[in-house]
Parts: sequence; structure tokens; C-alpha cells
Amino acid sequence: MYPDYYKTAFHYQTNGWMSQDSANAYETSTETLFLGRQDAMQRTALVPLVQYARDVCSSGEKRKPMKVLEVACGTGRFMTFARDNLPLDTEFTAVDLSPFYLNNAKDNDKNWRSIREQVEASSGNTQVTIKPAKFVQAKGEDLPFHDEEFDAVICMYLYHEIPREIRAQVSSEMARVTQKGGKIILTDSCQKGDRPANDKIIGRFAEMNEPHWNDFVEDFLPAHFEKVGMECSTKILCSSTKTLAFNKPREE
Repeated sequence: MYPDYYKTAFHYQTNGWMSQDSANAYETSTETLFLGRQDAMQRTALVPLVQYARDVCSSGEKRKPMKVLEVACGTGRFMTFARDNLPLDTEFTAVDLSPFYLNNAKDNDKNWRSIREQVEASSGNTQVTIKPAKFVQAKGEDLPFHDEEFDAVICMYLYHEIPREIRAQVSSEMARVTQKGGKIILTDSCQKGDRPANDKIIGRFAEMNEPHWNDFVEDFLPAHFEKVGMECSTKILCSSTKTLAFNKPREE
């Protein structure tokens, strides 16, 4: 079930992704590694996601709850940011390959729902009930969902930790499960050319036990999505992070 690329102890984190201790340490370790910038950087994905949700809600069409998928959700921290900024009836599904990280994602979702329901109640909205997210153990390159099942698909910081051929497969799978008119949002580290002043030192992160890093910084990511019919619409840089958004045309 676990591919070879997944068995690396990225960032030299003890046990890689395969222990509860690792999952419990992850949020603190990454905030420390990035000097407190991690949350701020990953929130750049909210810009195209929230704009897409507003466009859907204002389209004038009879609206069903949005269906959003996050691939490689980790501990679910970004999931809580996303759910806090989307309509409360959004149906959120989160995928990860580590059962330990999924455990923490479930806890984060439960904690967020409890807090948000209290906030709603204090504002007089006492009838609100927020559905739990769905959690699925699966690989990004083999998503167990129907074609065009989701309005939007999110992926955070996965691509620099997988080989190029797997990036292509994950891109294809995300495009497959995105409905026509939907959106894919990819957030990951900056690459060569994004901040030219850093190009000479960008390779140093490979020393953090990142075997696919040097290939990642040279890989033109939009090409993976364009090959499967997606169109790049947005690029946002924040510190050492980049967010790309892709639209799936309504008609092929």
C-alpha cells in the first residue's frame, strides 16, 4: 500500500509519516522549520478557493452544497482554515496515506466544528449543525472517487515530496475528479525562477532529506495540468510558497 517514495523520513522527522508521534509533532516542527511562516504561507490557497466559492454562490443557479476535496491533507490544519472560510454546508473530504495523520485531521476537524458552532450560537444562529468532514486513506495518484465528483480540489505541499512521474499521475487524478467549471488549487514551495535572487541557494533544502527536491524546483508544474485539460488562472507568491490555481473548462 505504501510506495517507496513515501517511506522517506522527510525533514529527518522520526518515523517519517508512519507513527502517531510523528503526526503529533508535525505542526510544531514545520512552524519551527519555517520560522513561524507556515500557516501564513499556506493560507494563500484561500484566495482562489474563497473567490471560487463566492462565484458559485452568486451564480444565480440553484445551489447544492459545494463538494471540496483535499489531497494529502496531513494533520488537517489547512482543512480547518478552508472550512472556516467556505459556506458551512460545504461537504469536505480529506485524503491522506498516513492513518496517523488522518487521526489528527479528524481531531482537528472535530475541534474546529465545536468552536465554530459555539461562535454561530453566540451570534444567534443556534440551529446550525456542521457536518463532519469525510476522511479517506488513499494515494493521490489513485483517488477512490467518481469522475467529476468535486467542485474544487486542494493539494498542499505534496509535489516536492514525490517523483516527477507521480506528480503527473496526481495531477491527472485531481483533474479527473474535478467537475467541469471546477477548480484545482496547488500550493507548494517556490521553484527556480519564482524568486530569482534565491535561485543559487534554493537547492539547499534538499539537505533536509528531500530526495525529490532538486527535480521539483526544475519541474514546470503547469505542464502536468495542461496535459490533462486544465487551464492555469492564478499564481500567488508568499515568502517561500507558491499557489497555483487551475480551471477545468466547462466544455472540452
